[in-house]
Amino acid sequence: MNTPKTAAWVVRKIIEAREDVKQMRPVHNSLISILESLVKQGKFQIQKAYVQMEPQFPKVVWKSIHLHTHIHPRFKFHLWLAIHQRIATVDTLIKFGIQVPLECVFCANNMETFDHLYFGYPKTNKLWDRVLKWQGIAREIGSWQNELSWMSSLAKRKNCKAVMTTAVFAMVVYCIWRERNSIRFNKGGYNMDDLCKEIAIHMHIQGRKKTKWQKELESLNNFP
Repeated sequence: MNTPKTAAWVVRKIIEAREDVKQMRPVHNSLISILESLVKQGKFQIQKAYVQMEPQFPKVVWKSIHLHTHIHPRFKFHLWLAIHQRIATVDTLIKFGIQVPLECVFCANNMETFDHLYFGYPKTNKLWDRVLKWQGIAREIGSWQNELSWMSSLAKRKNCKAVMTTAVFAMVVYCIWRERNSIRFNKGGYNMDDLCKEIAIHMHIQGRKKTKWQKELESLNNFP
């Protein structure tokens, strides 16, 4: 049905909305049955219609981490890049034809890849292991995908330790990349003890504003 040119704008919008409703129609269902499903107690549910008109995408396992409210914005942005493996590691730059030194700046033995940088290299693996043990969590550190899956599951919990561990994970991911850039571009060095202290101090400062963290932080009165 074509919209009459002389129709009022309200009428035009109603007629145009008909096409949107048609797109929601499942197979073998009539337009009337679709509209009836959007009515509750005699009232049309606009919210229900809006949700059905939205495109549906598969859920991602890391949603619980990235929607966490206790992660510093800087760490959260870098974590998003890391989850999508969009950070400029050597193997990624080579794919774009950019010539850079191949060696990992931490070990100088292996080619720098994303999986090597994130927990494939013993020292970055050890950093994550140390801050976990500092929080009373003992587990064998796996690959990036293993750690991301484990953290995604942990981030769904509401207890204090799970919330703090999620925040720590994001900071560890950021600090590894920051130290990598410092070594590569500024001739910096990698000091794991200093990083552990920085993470611990950051968590204590952040925890001052969170009353639910106080009891947990009292037990974390030392450095990792």
